[in-house]
Amino acid sequence: MKKIIFTYVLSLFIATNSLAQNFNATVNRNSVPEGETFILTLDLQDVDTNSKPDINILSKDFTVLSVSNSYRTNIINNQVSKSRQWNMVLIPNRSGNIVIPSIELEGYQTQPITINVIPAGSEDKLVQNNTTNANAPKFKMIGKANNLTPYVQEQINYQVKIYDVGGLQGTAPYFAVDNNDWIVKSLGEPKVETKIINGQNLREITFDYALFPQKSGKQNIPPVKFNGYYLTKNTRTDPFARFFDEDDFFAGFGLNTVFANKNPVVLSTKPIAIDVKAAPTSAGWWLPAQDVKLSAEFDNPRPEFKTGEPISRTIYLKAVGVLDTNLPDINFNKVAGLKQYPEKPVREMTVANNQVVSLSKVANVYIPERAGEAILPSIDVKWFNTKSNSFEIATIPEYRVNVLQGNIAEASSTNIPTVTTTQKPETITSVSPSQSINIVEQIDNKLIIWMLLGAFVGGILLTLLLTKLFKLLSLHNKHKRLIISAAKDKDLRRLRDELISWGQKHFPSRNITNLQDVADIFNNQVFNKEVEKIRETLYAENEKDWNADEFLNIFCKLSKQTKKHKRTTDEPLPRLYK
Repeated sequence: MKKIIFTYVLSLFIATNSLAQNFNATVNRNSVPEGETFILTLDLQDVDTNSKPDINILSKDFTVLSVSNSYRTNIINNQVSKSRQWNMVLIPNRSGNIVIPSIELEGYQTQPITINVIPAGSEDKLVQNNTTNANAPKFKMIGKANNLTPYVQEQINYQVKIYDVGGLQGTAPYFAVDNNDWIVKSLGEPKVETKIINGQNLREITFDYALFPQKSGKQNIPPVKFNGYYLTKNTRTDPFARFFDEDDFFAGFGLNTVFANKNPVVLSTKPIAIDVKAAPTSAGWWLPAQDVKLSAEFDNPRPEFKTGEPISRTIYLKAVGVLDTNLPDINFNKVAGLKQYPEKPVREMTVANNQVVSLSKVANVYIPERAGEAILPSIDVKWFNTKSNSFEIATIPEYRVNVLQGNIAEASSTNIPTVTTTQKPETITSVSPSQSINIVEQIDNKLIIWMLLGAFVGGILLTLLLTKLFKLLSLHNKHKRLIISAAKDKDLRRLRDELISWGQKHFPSRNITNLQDVADIFNNQVFNKEVEKIRETLYAENEKDWNADEFLNIFCKLSKQTKKHKRTTDEPLPRLYK
């Protein structure tokens, strides 16, 4: 009986071992610097199958950047062997020892593999490790927030620093956020500083952002991600490597870039726990800001109110540390004896001293109906001071005016020429027929000349207007055609450049420098995901499938809507009378 059991266990072990040997897993390196990628290869030998390995098990500790597969058939001494391989570009989600678990495919299983993810350490250590260990991390990214207990919709200053000793390249970092929960605004161009530590250059790249939480409660500031790469020489394909080596002159012609390997780098900050306080129940319109100013000015510094004559007054509301969408509308109370025509408010945002500054301006036209004293009532805006944690009121005091009697009716009666019935007919009949004919001919000639001149000038103006309109339409269609062409060709680098160029041309006030800025134009979650797919595919080590149709469908739809509803703050205030 013991022999039977032993034989059964032995045969089961041999069968299991043979299954494992048919399906093997290998990595191209067991020590991986933090932020860098490695390749996991799955090799299936002499098994015919159309199935794919289940790699969902990897998502806990790794991010899968790309997956490719290949087939190979070998014939040796009339013996045919087949193999199928899957190559996956992975990046670890944490540092330390991480086990790649066993992966299953139709009963076959790979053996677990342990890799060591080397943490980056401090900035000084980043440089020191690279001077002694070629496999040490070359990059590090950290994020820091200035306020961990903000109010909902209050500005949080968030700073991202990237430390680089390996020639890092790529686009600006981006937040993996849900637009319903967070609003992110860039606070300007990145600042780059170079330090020399132990004779080696260390670049410190700083990005500043303003974050606005849109819901209260305990939550995490979402991580910031960076997709990029660094170059290493490929001496196998570089025909000039042994001749020029590190020659800076020839490097200026791009030879080192052409014959170099791109090494993908994906960096991520750690989530930061915060507690967002809710707005007080008695807040009314919630305006959390660091400072609020309310002011008013007339078009004429010394306005003179007269009945029937319009007077324009502009109200300015300026708030620091809050979005322009949070600014309230100005309410104009009724005034006896005055008609009012408030225009639509114009809002804009700028950045000053690392703070978002929002401005709303609205013009109101007053037309007095009767003479006498009139009072323009005070205007109040209640806001919450995030520095003192207290409510305050910004006020424009009431304004008393003395309305004078206008003379519009009198002016109109004196300016209109009149013909009296006492005029003698002799003044007309005293002109001879030949003289009257000459006068008529002179009048007709002058009228014809002025009409021709007016038609000529009008034609020129119409031509200029149509030319400008045609250029604007052609520019929009040109950029759109280039974007569609790059997407269909799956030329993602050209697509990235064309999208940024399109955004810069059509939205000059938004300071667009990268793909995330383009995504912010639409503020659409589906388009954000498409932009993220472009970034992931763009910097993947191996070719990754990318669906152009999905991107074009959402881009074409949103670009039409944006063009139709686009509001620019560069336009002057709309006139009251059109």
